[in-house]
Parts: sequence; structure tokens; C-alpha cells
Amino acid sequence: MNTKDPEKLFLEKVQHLLDQGAKNLGSRTERRLEEARLDALSAVEGKRSGFFLPRRWVLAGSFAMATLVAAALFFLLSPSTETLPAGDLDELEIITSRERLDIYQNLDFYRWLGSKENRMRPNGKGL
Repeated sequence: MNTKDPEKLFLEKVQHLLDQGAKNLGSRTERRLEEARLDALSAVEGKRSGFFLPRRWVLAGSFAMATLVAAALFFLLSPSTETLPAGDLDELEIITSRERLDIYQNLDFYRWLGSKENRMRPNGKGL
């Protein structure tokens, strides 16, 4: 019992007939087919050798991407050129010291004192 699909049987039969026909071609027909194939290949090669060759665009795109990455790395990884403003040695010592400053413990008092001084008139009396 044949369990193959009728469509598969048809395709196999057509393939067998086409293979037999290809084997039985004359030398003149084979030569004409070979010439047509070579003409088609040369026509395709002639059209692709130009400005729009994909290989050139891939090369140009790769070069542009590599340049962009190099520029980004240069700017992102370069050390900062900003210079800190010069200050007194005492200020630097205060900033770099690790001990706690009294001003931070009494910060509310110093804020109150600053606001009180701002409210004073030039003659030293309050509002």
C-alpha cells in the first residue's frame, strides 16, 4: 500500500521527467544554455561594479562607526581639564581634615545669628 501523498507522487514524476529531458539535450542546446548563463553572469557583474556596491557601503559604515567609537571613548575617558580655584592653605586644611567641626554641631545657632545680623540697622539697633 502506497502511503505517499498524491501531490508528492506528482512532483516526483515531474522531477523524473525533467531530469530525463536535461540528460537528453542536444549539444547545440547545451551550448546555447551555457552562453545564456555566462551572458547573465557578466551582465550582473557589470551592474554591480560601481558606486552602489554594498561591499563599499559596509566598509564605509564600519569606518564611520569605528571613528565614532574612538571619538566617544576619547572624550568620555579623558581626564578632566577643569582646575579648582586657588584658595588659602587654611581653607584646604579645613576641607581635608577628618575631625568634626563645631560649626556643624551648632549650625542652627549660626543660622539664627546670621538672620539676626541681617535684621539689624546700620546704627546697631534692631527693627
